[in-house]
Amino acid sequence: MTNEQAPWQKLGYKLTLGLRSRAEAEWLPADDLFGDTVARNWQIRLKANLLANHHTRVFASKSGSEVAGSEALNMVKMHLKTYHSGVFLSATEGLHPLDLAGRLVPEDLLLLAPNHRSNGGLGGDFDWCLVAASVCFPAHWVLAEKIGEPLTAIHAPVPHYSERLATPMDRFFTNMKIGPISTRMNWSLQLGDDLFTPYRGERKARLEDVFNEQIYLRVENQTLRKLPQTNHVLFTIRTHMVPIARWNNTPGAIKSLLDMLGEMSVETRHYKGAHLYEDALRQSLVK
Repeated sequence: MTNEQAPWQKLGYKLTLGLRSRAEAEWLPADDLFGDTVARNWQIRLKANLLANHHTRVFASKSGSEVAGSEALNMVKMHLKTYHSGVFLSATEGLHPLDLAGRLVPEDLLLLAPNHRSNGGLGGDFDWCLVAASVCFPAHWVLAEKIGEPLTAIHAPVPHYSERLATPMDRFFTNMKIGPISTRMNWSLQLGDDLFTPYRGERKARLEDVFNEQIYLRVENQTLRKLPQTNHVLFTIRTHMVPIARWNNTPGAIKSLLDMLGEMSVETRHYKGAHLYEDALRQSLVK
């Protein structure tokens, strides 16, 4: 039970860059957004298990990405040494350096490289392509389908991305300066608290799922920064999970969520799986 404003009330649902700056000390935060004191270590252990047992599903790289991976690994290690109480791996020979970096933190890590466009185009002269990624907690997307692809193709399933964000995003990546860290958040709903969710489940939520804390809010806390030597962009995603029952007794919170789901375009409703949660959430308001 809480009187805090729900994340969907703070963030809304419309597709925007919504970028803010973040201090270096807060780049890879130790704390969970919702005060879960065990989430960080549990997620790192879960990543280790996924990497051990399903490596090709959660890590991928293109040839030539090792140098940028080493730069990202050194940056992560330096940050952890400076702002956390150290952190270090046992011997792990032969792994891609971004794979090593991903084992140190709960964040998923993705490297994007600039590729010259053959015909120029709006937003700059580069396509930004995914060349290496450690993604143990995908929110309804499959890494094998994204590796090597440019931003526009990666975001092809996202409603309205091509007309609203493709050009601003490419331009932002190209014009990004060395040093500053940019951050944004987004949210989605899911049944259960599984973090490895390359595919969305299709079971409709029931009323008891609301009160039994089985409908979860999934918040992605994302950062973007440009690497100084290779000029690649390192994209990080810290995933936070919390039952929406946290806001059952917060005045107006669940109603505002229903209002947002109802206001979404047909394409966005389908992409967000709104039809899976609306009935149960609506029923919860009259109980």
